[in-house]
Amino acid sequence: MLTVGGLVGASQAFPARAAKPDEPLVLEAETTVPDATLQASLAAGNALAEKEDFLGAALKYNEVVTQGDATNPIAMEGQYALAVALEKLGLFESAFTRFEPIVDAGVTHPKYKDTLTHLLTIARATGSDPSVLLKISQYGPELYPAEAADELHFLVGQYFYGEESLNDALNRFQAVSAKNPEIYVRAKYLEGIIDVAQSGIGTEKTLNAEKLTAAADAFKTVLRTADKHSTKATDKVAADTKLALGRLFFSTRQYDIAIRYYEEITTDNPHWLEAVYEVAWVQFQLKSNGKALGHLETVNSPYFATQYFPESRVLQSLILFLNCRYDDADKIVADFVNDYYPLMNQFRAELNQFADPNAFYGWLARLGSIKDTEYSLRFQRIFNAALEDKKLRRKFEVVAALERETKKLDELSGKGAERGLLGSLKGDLAEYRSLVIGEAGSLAQARLLRVMKDLQRHLASALKIKGETLRARRGDISNAAAQEQAAARAAYRELEVDEEHIEWPFDGEYWKDELGFYYFDIRSQCGGESDTTPEPASP
Repeated sequence: MLTVGGLVGASQAFPARAAKPDEPLVLEAETTVPDATLQASLAAGNALAEKEDFLGAALKYNEVVTQGDATNPIAMEGQYALAVALEKLGLFESAFTRFEPIVDAGVTHPKYKDTLTHLLTIARATGSDPSVLLKISQYGPELYPAEAADELHFLVGQYFYGEESLNDALNRFQAVSAKNPEIYVRAKYLEGIIDVAQSGIGTEKTLNAEKLTAAADAFKTVLRTADKHSTKATDKVAADTKLALGRLFFSTRQYDIAIRYYEEITTDNPHWLEAVYEVAWVQFQLKSNGKALGHLETVNSPYFATQYFPESRVLQSLILFLNCRYDDADKIVADFVNDYYPLMNQFRAELNQFADPNAFYGWLARLGSIKDTEYSLRFQRIFNAALEDKKLRRKFEVVAALERETKKLDELSGKGAERGLLGSLKGDLAEYRSLVIGEAGSLAQARLLRVMKDLQRHLASALKIKGETLRARRGDISNAAAQEQAAARAAYRELEVDEEHIEWPFDGEYWKDELGFYYFDIRSQCGGESDTTPEPASP
């Protein structure tokens, strides 16, 4: 990023008098500020910094930067000191804009190596702003301080992972040692995620069994480490890892093992509802339709009205269809289509009207404040799905951080501080904020379009099930569907309540302690049986 300080220095170096139309423009000689003057300003800044008057120190250091030549060692010292002072003021993004030219200068700048630890501080304070991680990635590991090497390897790996440079990311995560368990488990978790991504599972590529084994080993290392060094941070990664292992074993059709890991995820985990939803698919594969429908009842309960699991309705209607519950299946499909089809069309029209990502970001901000309860609730469901993209969420966090810093600069300006430096800092922040908002708007628009495309696919699947129910009523059911219905009927088992559970018939009222334990006693109506509509029990 081109610093405003650099531009100011350049403009002051070439003052010119106005020329008459008939005479050539004559540039006056460059005004050189003596080193003694620069050194005095630097010393004054150092004195103020020692007294922890970092604002006063920053103003003095700025004099050195703007008055001195960029190649002057005193000006270089002032440039570094200015960035440090801004960091001390808690103006982390502003400090970063002053550290950037030092990193870009590389080893030719005397403070290049010292800047790395400050970039690490800023990365921690800004939630790993990708722009900061990019600059950290430009340092070779041989320059890492020993006490910070693991964290720096992890942050650089995180940057490469966000850029989808998976091999580079994997190398960095594998370089993290076990000295700091909290960093180590995060690195091993992402190592496992990359191994799964590179295994070819879920794609048409040839399956790489070695990568799947490596992924399972990495995930299990996380669990062992977290068990040995239990903290809030390691426990959180361990919970995420159990979800990843559940997905891994589900993908490899090891359903019983998948269920074991899913069920280890507790209700206080943010991913618990995802686990309940995914277990429903596992139970469906195991032909345990009563448990599958019970889990879906939890997912669609009023407690989770803002959560977005549209495919849960498709699975519900599919299970009901396979048990010849055609009226129930049609009702689920009708409710799903009536809820989401108009919304999908409205969203698609509004999404396509924005060519400018910044304008789209503004639309999102306005839409989030709409008071219409029904519309905003459904929007919130879809927007929550879009925000599952961590890269997008990080962009929003950066925008929020920039807005907080701008307010802090306004507060400092109100204290009578000189406007020159603070004004240029606000200008830099405004420019960077506009850039990040554009990136966030573009990412959000692309992500929401993908969500809309997925929703369209789910609606199409639901309507296909409706079509199958119509054919089945006419006796025109396909051989494949008939076989699936026969399998569902054969798989039915009476609910057996053991001594640790109580069967409590569902009366339409949801209770928190029952969530995740609902069970549908669903008996197949295929073959002419006429059982009543299935109702959930909560053993």
